[in-house]
Amino acid sequence: MWFPLALLAVLSVLTQQVLANGPLLAVDRWVRDTVQGWVAADPWSWTNTLAERWTDLGVATYSGAVLTAVTLVVTIRLRSWRPLVAALLAACALFGTVIPAKILIGRPGPEGAPVAPGDWGWFPSGHTATASICLGTAALILCTAWPGLRRLAYPATAFVCAGVGFCLIWRNYHWLWDVVASGCLTGIVLWCLCRWPLRRHAAEKS
Repeated sequence: MWFPLALLAVLSVLTQQVLANGPLLAVDRWVRDTVQGWVAADPWSWTNTLAERWTDLGVATYSGAVLTAVTLVVTIRLRSWRPLVAALLAACALFGTVIPAKILIGRPGPEGAPVAPGDWGWFPSGHTATASICLGTAALILCTAWPGLRRLAYPATAFVCAGVGFCLIWRNYHWLWDVVASGCLTGIVLWCLCRWPLRRHAAEKS
């Protein structure tokens, strides 16, 4: 139980700091300046192209399609509605938290463009949350049908999702804390899915 509570505590602190323009935001600025220094000194043009393509995994069209495909395959294979319930709960958690938070908090992005009332801000990172929740849920669902894939699927998914967050910072699309906040939210959502409904399905199989 300590794991989701720790993530919730970090998420709460970051939200408070963003709302109050607190001292932790200096870390955001330092990371942005450091990474953009790397970008300016980078002699290879292909890295920016790779980073841009990697951030595309945070678009629901791609990561959502992966989640949908995996859910359908596993639902049919296991003849159980639990994978579908897990996918729907993950989607509700994603769209029911990230979008309202972005609108209510209204944080400007690294390039400083102001956020008009009612527009979406940058905190938390929608691309990071979309990629992490969709792909993370897909990995959990996949491994309920094929448990032997866990050693490959879980690290690979974590690497891909961490790459999305890093590439968003590399491309100057998001602040560091935007990405970290979405990572905390993802951890809470996936932890809950592991407890129900996916854990109950694993118990039934055993």
